[in-house]
Amino acid sequence: MEAVKTFCTAFVIATMGSAFLVTPVLAQKILHDAGPAGEKMDCSGSERSKQQVSSDAIKPGDRPDHVLVQFVRIDVYSSNNPEFDGSEVTWYGHIDGIAAYGAHSGYQAQTLKSGETLWAQFDGVGYTVGTRDAWEIRYQGLFHFVGGTGKYKAIRGGGYYSGVLTPAGVNEEIPVCSAEY
Repeated sequence: MEAVKTFCTAFVIATMGSAFLVTPVLAQKILHDAGPAGEKMDCSGSERSKQQVSSDAIKPGDRPDHVLVQFVRIDVYSSNNPEFDGSEVTWYGHIDGIAAYGAHSGYQAQTLKSGETLWAQFDGVGYTVGTRDAWEIRYQGLFHFVGGTGKYKAIRGGGYYSGVLTPAGVNEEIPVCSAEY
């Protein structure tokens, strides 16, 4: 539990406000062009916490409220796309947080029901609200697929996500996720 509190306290830096509001139009602009003759898919959905694997924090010492966090967590994905529904997503992330604001980035692996794996990179921002005993982190970001196995070997696409992290875990929405493979 202390690792999760440290994770949450450390989670957020910089530019939340209006400087980094993700919209469907912005998300569509960052999606990669898959080229001609690809299967298209909608991979939008939501994620819920399954397991916090690890969370390590360090204070670099430049200021008392600056924390760097490295974490691994596993979420369960829900989607109208049957290939994605019930799949697991493993997040490998880094957070650079000062006070209640932070930036996060990293890599994720999603294992689909078919056994295929998709890899994606993500970047985002967030902020913490509440007190030491009753807090939540609100966050958002963009992701893009960087590879896959089997029929998803040449996957291109991505989208955006937004979520809330509380002591109970993660509730995240992925309203835009589209790809070609």
